[in-house]
Amino acid sequence: MLKTALAIFVFVGLSLLALGLVYLTRVEFMPYHSEAIQTAWSNLNSNYQGLILGGLKAFGGSALMAGFAIVFMAIASLRKSVRPFMVLLPTVATGSWSLLFYATYTVQTSTPGNPPLLLVGLVVAMSVLASTLLVLSQRTKSA
Repeated sequence: MLKTALAIFVFVGLSLLALGLVYLTRVEFMPYHSEAIQTAWSNLNSNYQGLILGGLKAFGGSALMAGFAIVFMAIASLRKSVRPFMVLLPTVATGSWSLLFYATYTVQTSTPGNPPLLLVGLVVAMSVLASTLLVLSQRTKSA
């Protein structure tokens, strides 16, 4: 059960890491951002483009680092002990993806944009599953 939980956490972390890389390397916003504000990137003046790119890079860097932390904690837990990461691993994984879900949901419900809400929700569910399996693996160990 522990190995399954940690494998799911690695997937969750790698997904966040990949998303961070995508946003860090963007030179303009995503297509659903264009749908949300109903204008093309080229129609924005350079001040707005700079502001938006700064936000995308900040999100990308944060996602990259959170993804790295999740993967690091999961692998370290496999190699030594999960004990030091029992609270931090589920908190960072579920917290990061839940905040992303909230932002995605807000875009979905408040704008004409069509962000990948179902995909983000699936990763949140996987993170909750991994967290549950992690706790259960430790309960059966101590019982």
